[in-house]
Amino acid sequence: MSHTISPKLYPFWQLMLLNVRPFFREPAAMLWTFALPVLIALLMVKAFSGSAQLQEINVAVTYNEAPDKRWRELMRDDLQVNLITLSQEQTEQLLASLADAQQEIHPSGPLQNLLAQYDSLLILNQGQIYTTGDSDQFNDKAINYLMQLKSGLSGSPLSSQQLSIVGYRYVDWLIPGIIVLQILGLALFSISNGLVSDRQQGFFKRLKLSPFKKSDYIMGVVLARLFLLSFQLLLLLAIFYFMFDFKPPGNWANIAVVLFCGSACLCLLGVLIGARSTRVEVSTGIANMLYFPLMFLSGIYFQTSYFPDVFEAFVQWLPSTAFLDAFRLVANEAAGLQQVAPQLTILAGTSVVLFIAIYLSFDWGDNG
Repeated sequence: MSHTISPKLYPFWQLMLLNVRPFFREPAAMLWTFALPVLIALLMVKAFSGSAQLQEINVAVTYNEAPDKRWRELMRDDLQVNLITLSQEQTEQLLASLADAQQEIHPSGPLQNLLAQYDSLLILNQGQIYTTGDSDQFNDKAINYLMQLKSGLSGSPLSSQQLSIVGYRYVDWLIPGIIVLQILGLALFSISNGLVSDRQQGFFKRLKLSPFKKSDYIMGVVLARLFLLSFQLLLLLAIFYFMFDFKPPGNWANIAVVLFCGSACLCLLGVLIGARSTRVEVSTGIANMLYFPLMFLSGIYFQTSYFPDVFEAFVQWLPSTAFLDAFRLVANEAAGLQQVAPQLTILAGTSVVLFIAIYLSFDWGDNG
């Protein structure tokens, strides 16, 4: 190995191996990395795919559909129903998007715009109801509600068809959150506790006598974790593909850029926790203090739009929120990097601030 790697990079390479090898020697780490996120996804999909209460029913009526005038009036006047009337041009574009969606092609045009505004949608077109909601329970309740409005009125019966549109299912929204949560946990706990362990064993004191600089060590730890995360994420994405049919319509190069920027930022946060901590109890306490607020405030399990406006504005500046928002946009809505530039700017700026803070505060273990 020493013959194939530049002498200048050899110590750096050894430092990366030092951080990578322990992971593969611990079966519990493998279980935490792969089994737990899959279990969480299974539980969340099972728990939240249904809907206990009937929410607002968004009904889009195409230009080709001519529902009974009285039925249309009932839907228009009903507070439970949000009636959306489409023009002929919108209808033609919508039907083309519906055909794409049935072929698992990412929708565009009016359908994409409607899905961006409404979590679930019923589309009336030529005697059929298309439903885009991921909850069979909600779809059945919504259709039954419309049928109750129509009951007793003249007209032909309607048939229904559920659309499972790639990128707009609940599981498509959830899985990026599970992945970011996994990266957050590994960054805060694994990295910080690893640094404390090295400090307690006197590794830093020996390392300080070597040609290594603080910046070399910081980057070595971060790159080692990113190296590990690349394999972990590939395996997780493969598992989610086969178990949940998770097939992001976004560009994979853009997804990789967002994952790299977000993971690097969160890893630096973990390094900062361990920069001066001298005991595992201290680093674990700080990690817990950050982990749970970031988990709940970043929109992993529910949308940040539910927060008050002032609070939501603050939450958007959190690196975990910026990471998750950018990930969902490029993965599920096929957004380009220019569309997630604000989130990437937050991640880059936070990373620079964290690196400077680590460099200035890092303790080699010779102060106590």
